[in-house]
Amino acid sequence: MKEIKKAIVLIFLCTVAFEGYGQDISYFDKKEKEALVYPNPLIGTKFIVKSESVISKVEVVNVIGKLINRTENDNFNLHEMQIKVGKCERGMYFVKITFEDNKSIIKKLLVK
Repeated sequence: MKEIKKAIVLIFLCTVAFEGYGQDISYFDKKEKEALVYPNPLIGTKFIVKSESVISKVEVVNVIGKLINRTENDNFNLHEMQIKVGKCERGMYFVKITFEDNKSIIKKLLVK
């Protein structure tokens, strides 16, 4: 029972980690919005986010909700961004990709 409570709190914290308490997080059909995060799992200190839609911002948080990196797009037609996270501990991270229309998706990123 204690493990279930911890899991629920962890999921809540991950949702709250992205400002707006999850209200601005939208999940889309793959046809509408999709992005590729690679390499995944991450071995180095940087990864690439690529999408057919224009990317406006990429945020990386750990599983307890701590913001690791926020990268904003200064180029208005950027469909690919290189994200530098530095040396991260092994584990799972969440990558929130926000598009020019303020819609977002969340991808998992594993760090080895």
